[in-house]
Amino acid sequence: MRLGIFGTGAIGVLLTYKLIKAGHNPFIYSRGESLSALQERGLIVHSEDSIDVLTPIEYSILNSEQSLDIAIICCKQNSVSELTIIAEKHLASDGFVIAIQNGLGHLDRVASVVGRGRTIGACITHGSNRIGPAEIKLGGEGRIIIGPLDKQNFTGRSGLFERLIEMFDDANLSPVPSPEILPSIWEKLLLNLAINPISAICGVRNGVLLSSPLNELAISVMMEGATVAELEGIHIDFEKLQSSLNEVLASTAENRCSMLQDVMNGIPTEVDWICGAIVERAEIHGVPVPRTQTLWDLVRGLSI
Repeated sequence: MRLGIFGTGAIGVLLTYKLIKAGHNPFIYSRGESLSALQERGLIVHSEDSIDVLTPIEYSILNSEQSLDIAIICCKQNSVSELTIIAEKHLASDGFVIAIQNGLGHLDRVASVVGRGRTIGACITHGSNRIGPAEIKLGGEGRIIIGPLDKQNFTGRSGLFERLIEMFDDANLSPVPSPEILPSIWEKLLLNLAINPISAICGVRNGVLLSSPLNELAISVMMEGATVAELEGIHIDFEKLQSSLNEVLASTAENRCSMLQDVMNGIPTEVDWICGAIVERAEIHGVPVPRTQTLWDLVRGLSI
């Protein structure tokens, strides 16, 4: 099976590293300084007590002639359409695309390029912090929930999805197949809504949000998002979600969330697809989400 990973940020490098260490050989699509780093000195992964370097002879850079069965889009939201168009040029007619992003909207953009029947969504909770080009530090262990956008009309090759799950299992990525991916996408969105903007604004690691008053703020913002989710037809077990929030904060206490990292590095955040997505849907349903609106405004203000 020919698997391509598009994007070498925190998640793209994590997946590449785990798959290679399990004996698989994904093809990497990268560009700019990350591509130069991959070609010149390799892929670097830090853990608590060691540093592992995969040299260029240990992986394959995607070339213009390579055909793929599966393409995994690991970039930020603002590059999803561009990388999906590039991936589609390499994709077999019965292959499919997996999108792993924070927030909402990415699956529709992927589907607009390859079709709903060839679009897979995924939520990943493995911890990974980008240190530099093609260089990460591993965080807490998590899992990958993965499933089709449109199960009834899925057109991927028979058995291909199952082989992907086996590959992820080999790589200790703890895959969890799901027949309905949208509820998981929304649950991940609500967790990001509770954590990312507050951490980015306050400049704190995740664990600080376990303490008052930030914990109460995080929960109240998540409640606003859950109200919108229900209006969108997504049932939310809020008590369970609140427990999940505190579990994530505890297990990733030393992590800087991706939005905080973006602010620190002076690059665009994904706040429009997290807070902005909730605000826009709330307006459609005619419900107020004042805390979410305020966080959206504040994070955007950090980029001015």
